[in-house]
Amino acid sequence: MQELTYEMKNGLRESTEEDKAMLRECQASAQSLSTLWENRDDEIKILSWDQGWEDYLDRRAKLIDADGRVDYLPWNAYKKLNMNWLDGYAFVQNTGDCVSFGHRNALKASNLSNGIRTGRKPREIAHSMTFAIARGSYNHPAFGSGANLTPMAKAAAEYGNYWTADFGQYDTGRYCGKFRQGGIQDEHAKKTQSIICFLPSNTFDNCFRACYAGFGIVIGTSIFPGGSSVNEDGLAVCDRWDSGAHCTSLVAAWIGESGRHYIYLENSHPTKYANDELNDGHQWGCWLGEPEFRRMVRSAGDYGGWYVNIGELG
Repeated sequence: MQELTYEMKNGLRESTEEDKAMLRECQASAQSLSTLWENRDDEIKILSWDQGWEDYLDRRAKLIDADGRVDYLPWNAYKKLNMNWLDGYAFVQNTGDCVSFGHRNALKASNLSNGIRTGRKPREIAHSMTFAIARGSYNHPAFGSGANLTPMAKAAAEYGNYWTADFGQYDTGRYCGKFRQGGIQDEHAKKTQSIICFLPSNTFDNCFRACYAGFGIVIGTSIFPGGSSVNEDGLAVCDRWDSGAHCTSLVAAWIGESGRHYIYLENSHPTKYANDELNDGHQWGCWLGEPEFRRMVRSAGDYGGWYVNIGELG
């Protein structure tokens, strides 16, 4: 198999004025956690990042610590829940659809941690269908290379996340040929809508707080980890960078023996990252300490609002 995928790095597009207006509209409609659950099931759910949300994140992090944080690492949760998804835990993009992978991987992390908490197995999501709607529209899905994070978040909240069971294994744009409006596919997707919480700012503390509570975050940057090596905390930490407008996800957080805080970045390129004491075998991503995170964010660009991606388990 030719290794073409990871050369297709520019899967993000800069925010347009329309994208920026959409983000402002979403943020203006955000609701507090205490009132969000009063909505009807099929309504768009945008969660406000406020004190109530932060308090919830802190309480949830304590529960995860009490249960045993290792089990909540998404690759471990996948095994613990005895999942057997058609596309597996993770796989490689084969076109410029990194936004669909960043969304899928962040949603996966949130759903797997919720699955551990509830004992319910999460659905496998055919992420590329919602991606095609975000690039085009519900009436005219447009699969292809390049997207913005904000329309992806809104489409997943509005139309939901389509099920792999209704579309089959990842097959890029051929999903669109299997799309049937107004039928069982839509009904299923509505059962697994994303609950979106846009970050107020792309800081290490905000991202660590959400990931330490077991939630995944969709991000877009101009540089991203290209390799890793194991540090004194026994973690594979980014040690070199690749460039390109690329969407990835933040899916876990950890406090090392040294007391340093780390966030795990998961990619949709091959398993080119070193193994470490928390993940045996070559990995789909690596850990970022605050210095590495800051370097990445300084070169982030504006590719849409970073968002916590929480899924209804359906």
